[in-house]
Amino acid sequence: MNDALSRLQKKISGDGPAERQILLMKLLHEFENAPDFGNKYISDASSPQQQWIARVGALLARVGFEHKLAFQSSKRTSVQFWQVVREPMRQQLLAAAEEIKLELELDGHEDIGQVYEAQQQYDFLRDLTEIILGAEYEILIVDPYFDGGAFDTYLSGIGNSCGIRVLCGKYSADVAGRIAAFKSQFAVEPELRKTKDIHDRLVILDGSDCWIVGGSIKDAGKKPTYLVPLQPGIAPTKIGIYEALWRSSQPV
Repeated sequence: MNDALSRLQKKISGDGPAERQILLMKLLHEFENAPDFGNKYISDASSPQQQWIARVGALLARVGFEHKLAFQSSKRTSVQFWQVVREPMRQQLLAAAEEIKLELELDGHEDIGQVYEAQQQYDFLRDLTEIILGAEYEILIVDPYFDGGAFDTYLSGIGNSCGIRVLCGKYSADVAGRIAAFKSQFAVEPELRKTKDIHDRLVILDGSDCWIVGGSIKDAGKKPTYLVPLQPGIAPTKIGIYEALWRSSQPV
């Protein structure tokens, strides 16, 4: 199966368990952190209230068409009923979250993240590949021991679909060789930087979703490890730290 077809089938099949876990966390985060709407309608698109409404709309559209329609109905009444519309929107978030919780429980994926015992290489490969294929426009891999083999295993299936950045250390020359071959075939040119100042192993999607890996990606599954998403309230800070480190690191 070619790379483009793999990604097309991924989009058609919808979110997998890992993506639904992230979506569930975001729904609950917005439910718990809804801003005070006050007494007067606020039309400023940059206001916390309107930004919250925009995020909620995007999340509910991701859950399903029925949730999207219900939210749009609430949004249309917000001008007239500004003081009371926040709570119906919060309840729509909660209803969508409960639906995803039930789906995950029925599928046996109710636990957020995944722990892998030794020799579960295939399970780890499957799950991390699913997460990476969910990126819309960019993937950033942070791993001091990321190597060329890991690039081939996890990133070669991206093809032309989105940007790729890799921040690594010891095996940067090996990764550079794979990138040279990759960009000779695809329109996307992955970016590679190296530094000695990283210890975490992270997979960051679209500048917003952040997964932590328990050990080096190249060896994951050979030894016990884990793959856990950061909570929405924490992820932006972590991502910001590594974006700053990316900018200060040496291009390869």
